[in-house]
Amino acid sequence: MALLFDTDFNRFWGSRRFRHLNGHPFTDEEQALADDATLEEFQAAGVRVHNPEAVAEAEAAATELVKLVHSYALRNHRSLVQFMTHEDMLEYDRLCGIIVAGTDS
Repeated sequence: MALLFDTDFNRFWGSRRFRHLNGHPFTDEEQALADDATLEEFQAAGVRVHNPEAVAEAEAAATELVKLVHSYALRNHRSLVQFMTHEDMLEYDRLCGIIVAGTDS
């Protein structure tokens, strides 16, 4: 674990070779240790590892959050105006006009 805490994870594109925080490349022995590290060890060292399941979960949560905020915005839309910039209010009015025009058809 100590080796991972002293690792610069910003590697050159295409390079599989790690470097220490001071810029020195790993020895072959250190590289072998890093290559054998588990996902949990990398995460414990603070490395953000791409996790497709977490991405999908975050996207689903964002969608649910938008639905929740939307439900409050519909009931309390007039109170939102106090938080808007002038440009946002103009866009808000423009979008509301489109919605009203679409529901009148």
